[in-house]
Amino acid sequence: MKLRLSPAVLKVAAVAAIMVATAACFDLDIANPNEPDRDRALREARDVESLIGGTFATWWEIKQGRAPGRALSQSAEVYSSSAANYFAFDLGFQPRQPVVNQIGYQWGYPVDDPWMLLNRALSAIRDALQVIEGGLKIGPNGADTPRAVAFAKFMQGVAHGFIAKLYDKGFIIDEDADVEASVEQKKLPPYGEVMAAARRYLAEARAIASKNSFSTPSVWMGRSYTSQDLVRLTHSYEARFMASVARTPQERAAVNWNEVLSHIQQGITSDFGINVEPGGRWTREYKGADVVSLRFVGPSDQSGGWQAWEKAEPLKKQPFHVETDDRRIHAAGKPQSSGRYLEIPGTTFGDAQRGVWFLTPYRALRWRNEFIPTRGFGFATEMSVTEMDFLRAEAYIRLGRPADALPIINKNRVAIGELPPATVNGVSGPRCVPRTVTGACGDLLTTLLYEKQLETIYLSAGLDYWDQRGFGWLRKGTHLQFPIPAAELEVLKLPVYTFGGVGGTGAAPGRDGS
Repeated sequence: MKLRLSPAVLKVAAVAAIMVATAACFDLDIANPNEPDRDRALREARDVESLIGGTFATWWEIKQGRAPGRALSQSAEVYSSSAANYFAFDLGFQPRQPVVNQIGYQWGYPVDDPWMLLNRALSAIRDALQVIEGGLKIGPNGADTPRAVAFAKFMQGVAHGFIAKLYDKGFIIDEDADVEASVEQKKLPPYGEVMAAARRYLAEARAIASKNSFSTPSVWMGRSYTSQDLVRLTHSYEARFMASVARTPQERAAVNWNEVLSHIQQGITSDFGINVEPGGRWTREYKGADVVSLRFVGPSDQSGGWQAWEKAEPLKKQPFHVETDDRRIHAAGKPQSSGRYLEIPGTTFGDAQRGVWFLTPYRALRWRNEFIPTRGFGFATEMSVTEMDFLRAEAYIRLGRPADALPIINKNRVAIGELPPATVNGVSGPRCVPRTVTGACGDLLTTLLYEKQLETIYLSAGLDYWDQRGFGWLRKGTHLQFPIPAAELEVLKLPVYTFGGVGGTGAAPGRDGS
């Protein structure tokens, strides 16, 4: 049999390493008896529906798999690793260096994989929706067609949204887009336009799901979700996207926070994720990260040790134990004894020969406590009510309603951390937590992000990085976004470029001068 590809998809395949066949008029004379007949598959209603449903597994792999979660957490200095894998050493180097964007670079998969895999998924959705628009009905008399289209729109939304947050630009791939023209003209819209498209798709998914009653097959997302569940997910993801696409504090402050608050109020009411089981298809590799950096713990320090560590030259940043009243960090009066959220096992993690700034005595207990009793399996949360609560608190603060944010900020701060409650002005006093790099007591936004990062550590790939980017917390020279992968740029005959590095393009100015 012959594999049939349209010229347009051939170009997208080359651009995004997408090998998705469509029914059209270009023949490749390659016989492959083991290759499924794509033309026939796109004529079978259930196969088309499965093609749409299967894209969630690709997206989940990006969010909870090997890349780019640990790489971004390393950029945010939440995760700490001196190893080369996961892009960790490159993105954690001090002083910051430009992002390596090279064809075939062994450790560059956090840059390459999201682009290639998500664009492949979007191309598959495009194929499926074009067939449905051509008259294909799914289910008896088309009863399941709205479910398939609503889910396709949801996936278009979350995939484009992630691309918009991660890269400076991207293709917009849907059933109406002239992808061939985009490739020929080398048109890659900037991230703002890609995010606008993502939000439009989420709104379309929401409209369809609101008008139809259905339940998704459990194989799509680990369990069955109702149409109303899908509506709530679209609201929560749109709220997350609106806040986290910002590259600077100015962009984050300019977000329509009333709209964010509206989406949160209509969003999820329970945590969203996957139950990872032995032998199953779902990964939770990102949550295997547990070592945490001194910069993550530093704002809790009341001894001045963190400020001294930050001021030191990179080669002189020796590891130390913070001293704090926050019982989530260490036991009362015992800086070298484990706290309620962090383990201090008496070991220094990291390789000093690769950079003493990587060294840290801390490990996060959150997901180790969750998974170790079940031998590495259990519920892997991708989006939590806690995250949405903190986003709600941020909206309150930015809308001039700081008192409304305090119950959220103080909930675990007081009950678990045993710290004094924050006020509308933040924290104060000689034992204030958190502190800035300068040693000053944190204002309310600083306190909010300190609390949020403790409560949502390793929740969802990029969450810590997006927040730090929007709050201006990233270390000087840290990349503010990823470039389009070099292999893609070569196909497009565009110059290879990158971001980051002290004094470089698209680099963070630093947190309080750090």
